Amino acid sequence: MSNGKGYNGRVFITHPHWDHLQGFPFFKPFYDSENSFRIYMPPNGDMGCQEILQGHMSKTFFPVSMDMLEADINCITTDPDPIDFGTYQVEYMWAGHTVPTAIYKLTAGETTIVYAPDNEIMIGDGEDVYDFRKEFVEFVEGADILMHDSQYNREEYKDRIGWGHSAWEEVVKLAEKANVKRLCLIHHDPDKDDDILDGVNAKIQKDFASKFEHISLAKEGQVISIDPPCPFLALV
Repeated sequence: MSNGKGYNGRVFITHPHWDHLQGFPFFKPFYDSENSFRIYMPPNGDMGCQEILQGHMSKTFFPVSMDMLEADINCITTDPDPIDFGTYQVEYMWAGHTVPTAIYKLTAGETTIVYAPDNEIMIGDGEDVYDFRKEFVEFVEGADILMHDSQYNREEYKDRIGWGHSAWEEVVKLAEKANVKRLCLIHHDPDKDDDILDGVNAKIQKDFASKFEHISLAKEGQVISIDPPCPFLALV
């Protein structure tokens, strides 16, 4: 939102893998002294948000360091407990991924958005699998929008167990169980071209469209409108 001159914003980072951080140094509002941002990230081992981003933007990897950004930037290392921002709150549960990773839930009034770009919904009969799936369903229960990792199908997943990504069929299954209203399947396998993804989307529409208010594979330029509108923040 505007503060009269520049902009105030909040950025919530799920985890520090390259595909989630590589755009950070190129965000132009970070270079405007009239802007103010708060950056939130879960801890990774002994490192917090500030240390992670400083390492990412060290001279070894990038010519601009964190202290050269002109906006007022404050890095905050968060735990899973809800943070109240007045008009909305944000909390997270730990994802099933290869490094500590957040599944963010944003609640604004009666509207709930869940963002899970890197999460492995494990398949099997073990107690750990059961407990994780149960926790996940409880966390996303009744979400207005769930945006979730869908990198593989069930057959592909068999050879990629432990890689930190989900079979889309399992996502749909648990989203239906959790009474999710709108399901947007994201984080597509980069080896799949548009024709393959269009085929998956067509199957999803045929088999599952009646079970949700909206279900689709995410695509460039897609807009899903909800009420109330979201405040100025970003989830990455």
